[in-house]
Order: sequence, then C-alpha cells, then structure tokens
Amino acid sequence: MAGIDLSVNISGVEFTNPLIVASGPPTLSPQQVLKCIRAGAAGAVTKTITYDVKQQVQPKPRMLVVNPEDALRNRFYSFYSIDLMSEHKPELWLRQLREVKKEAKAYGGVIIASIAGRTFEEWEKLARLVEEAGVDMVELNLSCPHLEKGELMGRAITSSPEKVSEVVKTVRRATSLPVIGKLTPQGANPVELAKTMVSSGVNALVSTARFQGLIVDLETMQPVSWGGFGGYGGPWQIPISVGWTAHIAMEKLGVPIIGSGGVSKWEDAAQLILVGASAVQICTAIMINGLKIIQEILGGIEKWMVSKGFQSIADFSGITLGKIVPLEKLERRKRFQLHIDSEKCVKCGLCIRVCPYNALNAENASSIPEPDQERCDNCGLCLSICPRRAIRFEEGSGE
Repeated sequence: MAGIDLSVNISGVEFTNPLIVASGPPTLSPQQVLKCIRAGAAGAVTKTITYDVKQQVQPKPRMLVVNPEDALRNRFYSFYSIDLMSEHKPELWLRQLREVKKEAKAYGGVIIASIAGRTFEEWEKLARLVEEAGVDMVELNLSCPHLEKGELMGRAITSSPEKVSEVVKTVRRATSLPVIGKLTPQGANPVELAKTMVSSGVNALVSTARFQGLIVDLETMQPVSWGGFGGYGGPWQIPISVGWTAHIAMEKLGVPIIGSGGVSKWEDAAQLILVGASAVQICTAIMINGLKIIQEILGGIEKWMVSKGFQSIADFSGITLGKIVPLEKLERRKRFQLHIDSEKCVKCGLCIRVCPYNALNAENASSIPEPDQERCDNCGLCLSICPRRAIRFEEGSGE
C-alpha cells in the first residue's frame, strides 16, 4: 500500500519487512531458505548447523499436531516434535549457501545462520565457516528444548550463565557479523539470560523458543509417537512470548528484539512489535499452512497499520510498554454494575455455573439470569465466557 514502509533495521542489517522464517524444517536446506525468501519473508534462519552427529540424524516419527482440526482452521493448537538440528554437514552448508546467496540478495533477503557447537572450539569454527559462506548474521542456538544436561548448546547451557557468556564472547571474537542470541523460556529467566547475552556481546535477541513437553497415551500408558520428550509450542504460546518480550524490552538493553514463539497470524506479529520487538520469527505456522501465510501476515499488518495511521514499523514498536499497568497499581475498587441483555441471552445457564461468587441466579431454565450486584465481584469471568456476548459491565457500583 502506498506510503507504508514495512522495512526494519536490525543491528545494521536491512530487512524489507519484519517477518523472518525461524530455524526449523522450513529452512532445512539452503534451497528451502531461498524458497522462504522468494515467498516474501525478509529473512530466514537456517536449520541449526552443527558437527554433532547425533543431532544430524532425525528420529522417525518426530512430529505430532495436537488438535489438528483446530490447526487447519487457524485456531489454538499445539505442535509437538523432536525435530533435531540440520541433517547436513557444515561443509555442505558452506558450499550451498554460497550458491543461493546471490539470488537471495536479489530478492532483498537476509540469510541468518543458526549454529551450535559442542565445544568452544566448535562454536568458533562454525562462526568462521558461516561467515565464509556469505551469510548476513549468526544466530546462537542456546534454546533448543531437546538438550538437557551437560551440553554446551541449546537449553542445556542456560543453567550456566558463565558458559553462555563465554559462548557469546567466543563467537563474537570469531566473526565480524552481527550475532543474535536465541532465548529459552524454560529452565532459565529469559530476562536475566538476555542481560548475560547482551553484556557478553550479542547484537540482537530472539524472544523466545519453544518449551519441552511430554504427552502420554492413556491406553498404552507410554509416551506417544517417538516415545520421549519433545518440543511443545503453537499459537497458545503467544501470550507467554509477548510477556517475555515486554519484560526484556522494558529493561532497555540497547539491542533489537526479534519476537518469536507461537506466531500464526498477523495479530500475533503486531502484538510482539507493540511490546518492543523490531521483527518476528515464524516457523510452525508455515509448516501447517504453507508459505502462503507469509503474505497473509504481511498483508494483515499493512492493513492494520493503515487503519491506525502508522507509516512504518518504528511508529508502533514498543508503544504498548508505557500502557502496561504494574501489579501494585491495578484497580482494586468495585466499579461496575453487571447487566444482561435479554434480547441476546439464550438462557443457557453457563454464567450461573461458572460464577465463583454465586452472583447470578435464575428462577428456572426458561428464565433470564438475574445479577446480584452485592455479590458480584467484578471479576469478569461471566463476560468473557458468555457465548452470545449478552453480559456487560457498566460504570457505577454505588461504592
């Protein structure tokens, strides 16, 4: 749309829009990275490049969509998997990234290499290798949910802030490229982890990766599918990702934040930007909906920007932060009267059933519930669950 500028600058690197494809199956090869960029993504993060052989061989099966009917209708669902790192050896990435770099650049696309080393020496070697391949930025995999104890990468390393710091410093010394630290939301405080990474030299942060979970089959009483723990994410994660992104942004650490974790529609991306993200990463939604969702999200953001009078991403990045009410200042007065619209109410009785204060009652099944204003605590549960939106609050409690 005329006059709308979707471009963003992250640590000196120009992106044509705020949408980046995250490290995962959609970017499992340089050719797949290029497909994402051709589809309209401003950048793409390679599947994590590593020398760890056990991370290069994928379990089979390894992916499970929880509530697939909801996934296909773009409602809340969960994606559960044990998808590991790149199956390709680092040297193959080196050769093929060189080949696709020129075309990616023609599209204005940014290639980000995700790397993970087992030793500080491997971290250094990988950083040098991907810079030689011509990538634009390096992302540190300090977040993979599948890695637990004793590893120098993924979520496992976050139990030691000192080791996280040393990895960042090692990579920082090995490359002149901007370095991005990817945060885990599990097993560490993302805010403290972000501070450690920034003080050690990262140029940007990704907030956040997936959780680890376990689903048990009640018939066999065994873990489902592949039989072990798996990464657990999906659209349900957005409020958590938005929350951590806001907390990190409020610390004013001086580096850009890339929002991530559950983005499945333009509204999710807009929320992350409103709380301080400069751009967003997306992965699972592409796996479920295909690459067409990239343009759908960008189109949605653009239309919303027009409706709000914004001309650039910078116009609204972080503007919600000043509107977040801290706990100690939350309203504690009872301000509202509860009202039920008799024309909308279908007498389902749901509001009566859920009210913890017994503030709604009906004479019989054919009666419209009557609010007891003295008992009503203004908690809002009945408003949010009413299927016909027949309940409303009006100012004036009389207190």
